Amino acid sequence: MSHRSRSSRRMVDKWSAKQLYQIYTPPGFLEGEEKIIGETIADDSNKLMGRVIEVSLADINNDYSKMHVKLEFQIVEVVGNKARTRFKGHSFARDYLRFLVRRRRTRIDSISTVKTKDGVPFRVTVTGFTAHRSKTSKKDAIRRRMLDVVATRAGELNSEDFIREATGGKLSSLVYFQCKPIYPLKGVEIQKTRILKAITG
Repeated sequence: MSHRSRSSRRMVDKWSAKQLYQIYTPPGFLEGEEKIIGETIADDSNKLMGRVIEVSLADINNDYSKMHVKLEFQIVEVVGNKARTRFKGHSFARDYLRFLVRRRRTRIDSISTVKTKDGVPFRVTVTGFTAHRSKTSKKDAIRRRMLDVVATRAGELNSEDFIREATGGKLSSLVYFQCKPIYPLKGVEIQKTRILKAITG
């Protein structure tokens, strides 16, 4: 047998040992429904554990106005050819964030650690944009209100509901309407979340 034939056979054996795995969203992300978010090939399911998958929210809910919302899911369990995940966090695409910044607007960021009703800690970054340049006192007041609204809402929701509100736009709307009486706002976004420990149970 030639060297080329042996190499070809080893290559075939290597690929025949691999299996196709389908990667799913967590059951709670879409209110009980699991959805395939990707596929991968591996020769050992253990090699998939801990792998992080990034997808856009638009790919999951078919709402293409959410293309800028990037979600991270981490593989935590493999059953047969099904890879189950947990939500790890979300962030905005950098190009979209730059698009939001406009001349003569003031950007206000708040970063906080909050805990949901079921005890899951999140790091949450909120970004607001004023309609006009604002004084430092107004910025500070808006930032304090942002922190308060996010912490209060987190304490009212379990982690799955909080994730949906944070990524889907409901939480940003709540923060906006609570903050705009302080000073005119152009918009508010929950631009990033991160779970600080794994959701169990």
